[in-house]
Amino acid sequence: MSIALLEVYRKVFSQKLTRFEIARVVGVRALQLSMGSPSLIDLSEVKVYDPVYIAILELINGLLPMSILRPKETGGVELVPVSKLITPEVRKYLESILESWDQSRRT
Repeated sequence: MSIALLEVYRKVFSQKLTRFEIARVVGVRALQLSMGSPSLIDLSEVKVYDPVYIAILELINGLLPMSILRPKETGGVELVPVSKLITPEVRKYLESILESWDQSRRT
């Protein structure tokens, strides 16, 4: 990677989840839930009993024990916990998804 690309990566992507990582994490967790894995949140407070919805709630609350493999600037790789990459902007994006999900079920 060139130095300019590394700077862009470090400033923009290294401190938050990308949309591709969000999709992967939510997809993997939803698959686990659909295969019978126990939920990490209290399901009595959940409005929608859908594995994807529950996976997004777990991600918003920072309960997922998952890590993302990210390249380092020095050439190696590092494991970054998903809970450290949830910024207020990512949280707002995920909450808007859940809100639209709730609204679509009302009609």
